[in-house]
Amino acid sequence: MKQTIYIDVLFCVNFVIDYLILLTVRKFMNISCRLRRMLTGAAVGGICSFVILLPPVSSGLSIVAGIIIAGFVVAAAFCPIDKKTFLKTTAAFFLISFGYCGVMIAVLIIFSPSELLIRNNSVYIGISPIVLVIMSAVCYAVMRVILRITSRGTSEENNCFLEIKRQGKVISCRGKVDTGNSLHEPFSGDPVIVVKSSLFPDIGKQSDISHEDAVSRGFRMIPYNSVGGGGFLPAFRPEEIIISEKGIKHHVQGYIALCSQERITSETDALIPPELM
Repeated sequence: MKQTIYIDVLFCVNFVIDYLILLTVRKFMNISCRLRRMLTGAAVGGICSFVILLPPVSSGLSIVAGIIIAGFVVAAAFCPIDKKTFLKTTAAFFLISFGYCGVMIAVLIIFSPSELLIRNNSVYIGISPIVLVIMSAVCYAVMRVILRITSRGTSEENNCFLEIKRQGKVISCRGKVDTGNSLHEPFSGDPVIVVKSSLFPDIGKQSDISHEDAVSRGFRMIPYNSVGGGGFLPAFRPEEIIISEKGIKHHVQGYIALCSQERITSETDALIPPELM
């Protein structure tokens, strides 16, 4: 039996689905991303859903195609990010998408709706825009509740306290283990903790420190790339770094990079690379 597929409905359904999946991935991977990049990634996913119009392929080839599409969507939404984070984020997106397709197959078997089609790892649901908006709102609300319940322990586990000793003074602040922080000092290869520049008012704001000034004052300029752009962060090696987690103190070695307030969430003062933990 032939089924009519409307391109606009196909795009809109997958655009909404991919946007919700990207929201989940962003929360799960703890990656900061602007709204327009999220919408761009969802749009790429909507365009890639046109593979449903191609002849059916084997399950193995369908999985490979799904991974490639996941890579395109992640690249459009979150890049530039380092290779390791990109692979993890792509895997997370693919697995969540695969799980969604599994749910749709269950719906297809149980309810057998006349306007639901799954082919080549892509989903088509023939519904009106109003129903789509309502279903999306309900789906997003349920997703937020699940994330809130399952992420309580994770959020607390990622939080810790940081003590930074510089020139005989100790600065204490809140820290958070951030999987998106993979910065290293280029020469030594030591990991870099990114902190708010306001913690060190005697040094000055990140934007106030030029390359020449940084070199003359003994700072290192750490190159970085993020969703909002790239540049350099002035960094120094403190006399001592102590990370306190669940009553346990970790004495670590690394650099402290200064960053503007806008690039670090208000929930913490420092972003700690996972390798230090």
